[in-house]
Order: sequence, then structure tokens, then C-alpha cells
Amino acid sequence: MDLYKKGPMKKYYLLTILGILILSCSNDDNSQQSEFVGKTFDHLHFETEQDCINAQSNPNFFINCHQELSFIDSEKANIILTDIMYSVNYTVENDKIIIHAHSRTFEFQNDIIFEVIDNASLKFTAYNSFWNERIGNSIWN
Repeated sequence: MDLYKKGPMKKYYLLTILGILILSCSNDDNSQQSEFVGKTFDHLHFETEQDCINAQSNPNFFINCHQELSFIDSEKANIILTDIMYSVNYTVENDKIIIHAHSRTFEFQNDIIFEVIDNASLKFTAYNSFWNERIGNSIWN
């Protein structure tokens, strides 16, 4: 009689433990994605701020001096390619950052792919341009 009571309880206990283990296992590892959160990467069109200022030939029109990618959280980022900032979604897969295009990103209709060079450098694969992590509050070193 004692054995009968322990048998079914033991099964439920093992099934519960097994269920918890299965549910806690996930292949959704966003550790690489989270390493970019809070970082901003820039691609400069000019070497110095003065070069950028000197390139402004029309006082009514400002030439953009840089491009920028800022990671807000593990899914959202802001990107500036010309003079418009877009709020975009991104994923990180196999050392590549994929900026997902959507209907509101009229400057790019296809996904943008950056290759992760290291924690401080990205390569915009379509244009073979390098984007470096911003240190401090200025785009200029």
C-alpha cells in the first residue's frame, strides 16, 4: 500500500521537474545582441569637424557630416543615413547585425547588414564602410 502511494507521486514529481527543465531551456540567446545596447556607432564623411564646416557651401542647407547607428535595447535601434533618423528593429545573427527595413524606411527598402568586426567596429557590407563606436558625447575624436 505504501509503495502504491509513492509510485504515482514519484512519477508526477519527475514529470514536473522534467517539464520545468524543458520550459527553462531556450535557444533564444540574445547575449550577442545585448552587448550592443547603449552603444552608438558612427561613420564620418569628414575627418574633422572643421572639414565638415568648411564643406557647407550654402548657409541654407547643411551637408550631413556623418551616419549613425544607436542601439536602444536588444531589439530597437535608431539609424541616420542622411538627415532622417529612423527607429528600426534589428537582430544579431552569426556576427552580423541586420537592420530590418519596413514601410516607413523610404531611404532603404531592403534590410541593411553590418558585419561585426569587434566590439568597437562594424562594417556596412553594402558600401564597405566602417562604423566605429562613439566614445564620449561628440562624433569627433
